[in-house]
Amino acid sequence: MGWIMHWYFRDISDDPSEKELTQQDQFNNDEVALAEAIVRETVQNSTDAQAKANAPVRVRFAINEIETSHGRAFFEDIITGLSPHLRACGMPVPASSEPLKALVVEDFGTTGLTGSIELKDNGQFSGFWRRFGRSNKRGTKGGRWGLGKLVFPSASTLHMVIGLTKRRADDATWVMGQAVLRNHSIRDQERDSVGFWCDNKSARRGLPSNESSLALKLSQAAHLRRKSEPGLSLVIPGLLPEIVSDHLIAATVRNYYFPILTGRLVVEVDDVEVSEHTFEQVSQSLSSELVPRSLLGFVRLLQEARAAEPTLALPIAWQSQGISADTIGQEKTDELRQHYKDGKLLSVRAPLRIKPRGEKATNTHIDLFLKGATPGERAQTLVVRGSITVPTEGKKVNFPDCHAALIATDELISRLLGDAENPAHTQWNERAEKLRAGWEGGSSVLRRVRAALTELYAMVAERIERDDPLALLGFFSIPKSEQRGDTRPTTGRPDNLPAPTPKPFRIEKRVGGFAVLPNGGVRPDQFPMQLQIRCAYDVLSGNPYKRYSEYDFSFYRHPLQIAKENADCWPTKGNELDVVARKTDFKIEASGFDPNRDLIIEAQN
Repeated sequence: MGWIMHWYFRDISDDPSEKELTQQDQFNNDEVALAEAIVRETVQNSTDAQAKANAPVRVRFAINEIETSHGRAFFEDIITGLSPHLRACGMPVPASSEPLKALVVEDFGTTGLTGSIELKDNGQFSGFWRRFGRSNKRGTKGGRWGLGKLVFPSASTLHMVIGLTKRRADDATWVMGQAVLRNHSIRDQERDSVGFWCDNKSARRGLPSNESSLALKLSQAAHLRRKSEPGLSLVIPGLLPEIVSDHLIAATVRNYYFPILTGRLVVEVDDVEVSEHTFEQVSQSLSSELVPRSLLGFVRLLQEARAAEPTLALPIAWQSQGISADTIGQEKTDELRQHYKDGKLLSVRAPLRIKPRGEKATNTHIDLFLKGATPGERAQTLVVRGSITVPTEGKKVNFPDCHAALIATDELISRLLGDAENPAHTQWNERAEKLRAGWEGGSSVLRRVRAALTELYAMVAERIERDDPLALLGFFSIPKSEQRGDTRPTTGRPDNLPAPTPKPFRIEKRVGGFAVLPNGGVRPDQFPMQLQIRCAYDVLSGNPYKRYSEYDFSFYRHPLQIAKENADCWPTKGNELDVVARKTDFKIEASGFDPNRDLIIEAQN
């Protein structure tokens, strides 16, 4: 096969700069975190490259042992060509007798990697194979291959990935590979850290091959399922032993319940299919409840409501004035409050007018949903961009007695929010470079979107009264009459409520700071655990978090200091931290606060 393909690492001997792709280290912290990153990066890009709006995207993960003689010969030839570069980097080279396991990742119902195979354009092919540190993000389509794609070679002991893409546009099939190592020297030539397994016959270096015999050999060796369907197939040989099917299934259920339950996505992990019809069965088979039942019911209600007319369409004035009775009028406000009080799902369409730089201002919208939670039910907030959930944004909006959802699927607003998204697709950043460069007033639009659910809830829940038989017990008393039997006051609460689930973490206040530590009984299968922490100095009246000022303190500057063990954390606001705890003995310690003021700390996962 060497006559068709070879490994090419660019000669950088004359390059005066020195740079390497050290960002891939972010995937090497924890095996479950790595499995989660594989699932999120795959599904995010596959759903972005959806071929038909009314047909679901199918994603397949399969862990295969390469056992056949022709399969082993195929991959041994690839590994032999890479071996000198691995040794030059001080990386181990597996013996030909060692077992070889590979992860296969395939998507169906997608366009394949579109764009030029030769030029560095804005197409998906160039975005996946050639571009690092900058994605080609646009709208809900086109794929978002950025730094996140480094997760694939990071999951391989050989630090490589092989890809086959069949394109819908030209019916061509292209094969190529990539290894992400370190800068290294071979025969007195300094070589780049990124190498390409590419066409040996092409006059230009680093190009894929469309040799049909090569595509067939790869398909047979790796047990690919793709026949003639457009899409992308990836093979990660030398799979890290920590990547197992159970972790991939759990990551799918935890991160992609919304597109799965709404029929937009089907995921297959080995012989387990996760679809809208099997989701609850698969979810219940896992060791822990990754998606609460109340959230599943709420998502199904959303699906029905999105097919009908909204309860209310806001006037465009809300974009500048906010959501309030002054914006929509008292009569409509009272109708919404009654609708919500009656326990019905409230559906509100919020129009927006936004302007990409260099283009005309265009209309778009988001959809907002509220529904009161039943007693004893854990309230949930869901934030969706395109077909993915943005989990940290949902955690920032938490109503104690109400399920809420913000759905942004219209292409233009999805494009803006995508430009504000971090590489892990978990939260938005008002200071994101692409947001500032690509949109006029993009940060203002993002702030308005973020505030929408809170403003809607404050308006409809403002005057809702709830019966509390014990509310006036401290002000009035009625003499007891002599009676036999149980004379305990009734609370209206059933006696058979399940015990509350203890939080897997605890907060310890300290002089000038605080610590977040694991609670007793925390289990390894609960990790990686995502936490959001916010704090503020207490005030005599009002909400201390709303009264927070960056003049009080800021996680972005001195004198606050953060120490961490077995965890990663980063500030999202001056008084907010996002934390990913990786092991059962994690620790986060924050210090440098004014010891003469009372510090209020809140954490949730």
